[in-house]
Amino acid sequence: MPATPSGIPILKVWNRLLVTLQGDIGDETAERATSEILDIIHRQRSEGLVLDITGVFTLDSHLCFVLSKLASAAKLMGTPTVISGMSAQTAQTLETMGVRLRTMRTAPSAEVALEMLGVKVTLQRPDDDLDVRALARRRDIEEPVSLADLAAGGRGPGRPSRP
Repeated sequence: MPATPSGIPILKVWNRLLVTLQGDIGDETAERATSEILDIIHRQRSEGLVLDITGVFTLDSHLCFVLSKLASAAKLMGTPTVISGMSAQTAQTLETMGVRLRTMRTAPSAEVALEMLGVKVTLQRPDDDLDVRALARRRDIEEPVSLADLAAGGRGPGRPSRP
């Protein structure tokens, strides 16, 4: 993951941005991160933004304002935002403060947030046999070549040997 001037980790996951906010986020850091994120959304044409606040110690009114402003700007750029990992205490504080998150949806975890943004991942158990050839055909990529085939001078299953 490349370092950003704000020090906030910004990951690209299936053309969505996953921003993991951690610790205490100062006003200057929040403003700098907002500019960085919006620039990345513009350059990469991101299809979604997840703001994961699981690791944030305190979500004060200024940080709420900055996150809301970020989500609004991302929405104007065609990028929906989902905030994830909100603790019960943070939710109660926001409700007490009267904060309404109109420009973004919420999710209990980053995984659920990515699903809300259209990412579908199918996990397979480690003991399941993965049919790589079927997967390759489905994705229009070449079938895998074993080292034994290469050592024997072949090019893989169903392929002629090189002269």
